[in-house]
Amino acid sequence: MGLFEIALLLSGGAYLTALVWLNLGLRRRQPPTGTEGFQVAVVVAARNEEASIGACLDALRGQDYRGPWEVVVVDDRSADRTAQRVAEHAWPALRLVRAPVAAPGRCPKKNALAAGIAHTRAPLLLFTDADCQPAPDWVRTTVGVFGPEVGMAIGHAFPVGCASWQQRLLALDNLAVGALGAGSTGMGYPLSCTGRNLAYRREVYEQVGGFAAISHLIGGDDVYLMRLVSRTPWKIVANPAMVAGDAGPATWRAAVQQKLRHAAKAGHYRGPALWLGGVIYLYHLLLGVGLIRLALGLPSALFLAVWACRWLADLALLWRYASRPAQRSLLWLLPIFEVVYIPYVLFFTLAGRAGWFRWK
Repeated sequence: MGLFEIALLLSGGAYLTALVWLNLGLRRRQPPTGTEGFQVAVVVAARNEEASIGACLDALRGQDYRGPWEVVVVDDRSADRTAQRVAEHAWPALRLVRAPVAAPGRCPKKNALAAGIAHTRAPLLLFTDADCQPAPDWVRTTVGVFGPEVGMAIGHAFPVGCASWQQRLLALDNLAVGALGAGSTGMGYPLSCTGRNLAYRREVYEQVGGFAAISHLIGGDDVYLMRLVSRTPWKIVANPAMVAGDAGPATWRAAVQQKLRHAAKAGHYRGPALWLGGVIYLYHLLLGVGLIRLALGLPSALFLAVWACRWLADLALLWRYASRPAQRSLLWLLPIFEVVYIPYVLFFTLAGRAGWFRWK
């Protein structure tokens, strides 16, 4: 057995161990323990979202939460009719806030979210994006997971209306990222979350200093803040309530830019998460080498066995996590996804870290 085979076995074993760990985390989802007594504010940062903000507000207005709550929309320097669309959907619990110009070196979205948080005194803050439509029970179910020890709740946002190949593949990737977040959170070491479905206590936000420590980082108003919260005694839990989002980028160029932005966050991980990421990167590098050898007529029974185990392990994790028929229907794309994911990991991780992307 050569060096390639040994490294493939070791890194593949680490990958499979990580997936078993995530599966265990998915089985530890906790039942709701909170109450509807919280005063809640839903904060939505919107930049040039005139086409989608109306559907978002309609979904929020239809929430079945019985406690006191409000919606704060932050117009983040929009050049279109976003503010007018918000005014057209006005109701007593809806407020429109104009984001101030961000200071040099400060992330614009974090600046907008901070402005929205500053314009409410609600002790529980919920967040979604302007192109999302939360289900009617989103606020109520999210509030329900906030037991006395819970400081943050992370949830899944699934894209709908995926018509193109790239949108379906991105939806499958979205499902995998959601499983990573929920599984790792269940094990007490959250690794991923999304600002499309996020909630935390104002007390927690103030305790970590808001976005001050991460304001210079592009993006990461969700993941970077989650990592700050994970260093406190507060508990982070997975939220069973889901949010529907738009189908995602309609072109390959837009899809590439989106994934580069997402990959850029990984470069700021530290500790065990960084080591795990390094091992996973090595594993995909070895899989890429194995595919090249296979294409050159150098088949390897060990490589095929390791790769087949990976497919089965990925399928088991995603099948457990997917709770809707529309999500499980994406799994037939898994063989294509497994091949595409190798160059994606190898290229996008480095390119995103190097800053080869455009921010909205």
